[in-house]
Amino acid sequence: MKLYNKKLSGFSLIEVLIAIVIFSFGLLGIAGIMAVSIRNNHNGYLRSQAILLNNNVIASMRANVTGLWLGAYNGEAPNSISTQCNQSSHCDYTSLANYDMEHWGALIDQLLPNGTGIIDCETLEMPAGIISSGLWQASPPFSGICNITVGWNESNEQGSIPQTVSFVIQP
Repeated sequence: MKLYNKKLSGFSLIEVLIAIVIFSFGLLGIAGIMAVSIRNNHNGYLRSQAILLNNNVIASMRANVTGLWLGAYNGEAPNSISTQCNQSSHCDYTSLANYDMEHWGALIDQLLPNGTGIIDCETLEMPAGIISSGLWQASPPFSGICNITVGWNESNEQGSIPQTVSFVIQP
């Protein structure tokens, strides 16, 4: 009769189960980090959109300096569009500013959760010496200061937190 001294090698079921449990805890940690990363990415996206929206209305204000001098850009941006400015319905400077504000407000409402937009310009009186010829008129650069603020709600660990981006500019 022959005796075999055979050593068994390999993993036992207990060792495999312990390895699976440890691996599962690692995956849960990675999933938590991914959730925080996704939320922070979205919040960064919202901040980028707010800055782009501010830059958008600043460009509109610089293109319509006369409307800016007249104070037509002051106030809160409405979120509905009622003013039409196109080739068939020409706009004056105030109507063009209303059109710009309505489109700015509609974009804020569309892109930012509970978004608001407010422009507050310290306007001076319209200076003398404005050159006007029919539909267009030349205005000197605006010498006042405008505060442009966009606000929205951002999700965080504590819930929904109001955020704002404010620019103080001289258009």
